[in-house]
Amino acid sequence: MENYDVIIVGGGAAGLMTAQKLAQIGLRIAVIEKNRALASGPSTRNEGWLHRGTYHACSIANRAAAYQVARRCIYGHKQLKAYAPEAIEDRGKRPVVLLRDGERIDEIKDRWDDAGVAYRQISHKKASRLMPDADMGRAAGIFLAKDVSINTRLLYRKLVGTIRAHGGELLVAHDIIRAEGTTLELVDSEAVMKRVSATRIIYATGAGTRSLYKKLHGVDIPMRYWKSHLIVTRRLAPMGVFYLDTNEAAMMHHGDISVIGFNEDAVLCEKPSYDVIPDRAENLREGIRRIFPSWNDASAMDIACVKVDLVEQKEAKRSLNVAIQEPVPGHIVALPGKLTETPYLTDVLVGMIHNTLEDVLISERPCDRYAPAI
Repeated sequence: MENYDVIIVGGGAAGLMTAQKLAQIGLRIAVIEKNRALASGPSTRNEGWLHRGTYHACSIANRAAAYQVARRCIYGHKQLKAYAPEAIEDRGKRPVVLLRDGERIDEIKDRWDDAGVAYRQISHKKASRLMPDADMGRAAGIFLAKDVSINTRLLYRKLVGTIRAHGGELLVAHDIIRAEGTTLELVDSEAVMKRVSATRIIYATGAGTRSLYKKLHGVDIPMRYWKSHLIVTRRLAPMGVFYLDTNEAAMMHHGDISVIGFNEDAVLCEKPSYDVIPDRAENLREGIRRIFPSWNDASAMDIACVKVDLVEQKEAKRSLNVAIQEPVPGHIVALPGKLTETPYLTDVLVGMIHNTLEDVLISERPCDRYAPAI
């Protein structure tokens, strides 16, 4: 039996960042990952887009919800740039933001101002100088933003290094077969059994959360699966470029490679899988050609990604928000809305864990001892 303060199940962005922060405040932690490699799911199947609220402040209909997500992205953007500046790519190259719907220009600028999103409107002439190969004739408004591309693999490598430097353990290629209280029984790739225990267990397992929680606790979490697509191709522009409108392309660049997604592409699916839906991938290809008409890369890769949300009503719109639940005492489910919201999610988790684990070395504050009269 190995005993820890906290066990984190899932070695993606949320799991690694939670482990890093808990290890840094002196807790003994372990990360359990069933695959042989960390971050093999949505944590690396994305554009590598470090959002700064530019897109989400405009794409969510409800203003309060849009501002909440945008401000969390701004928070995460600042934190990740400060933590891993070496992972930031295309430094000094502000992405070009395109808006097809000219009637929304004033509304979007107003939303950006309210949410604290940095932007600058530019002319078609200047945009054409920045991206001479692009067709921006369909854009009614063009802006420069402060979103950046990030090398997620380098970010996760630094998180792993920080975890190890603070005594955290990584149990890779370990599957959980049973839970008793907050004790887990594991089996590794060599069929060796192991038992681990902790005061709290955090599930940062994304699309695998529902089946794992059902297996271990018999509890069915109300989770939905959303599949979207990406295309990996040769680099198409000097800087990132994305539309704010639905059904349009958005791309970030990593060296000589562009990774391109499609706005509001997510389609509800019954089970999580990375199988590509051909017509969805073709829609994305057409979106790329609307910006770069000469694009023709026979070697381009089609990639599928699955993200999840927690929702009680099946008919509800897709939730882009973070979620933290504790359906079984001691077993916390944590889902980030997106990579850039992970710092916010993990800071909330650290605060929760701190409040449940005593540290006799640190003096209590008067407010910690206050017990109101009943």
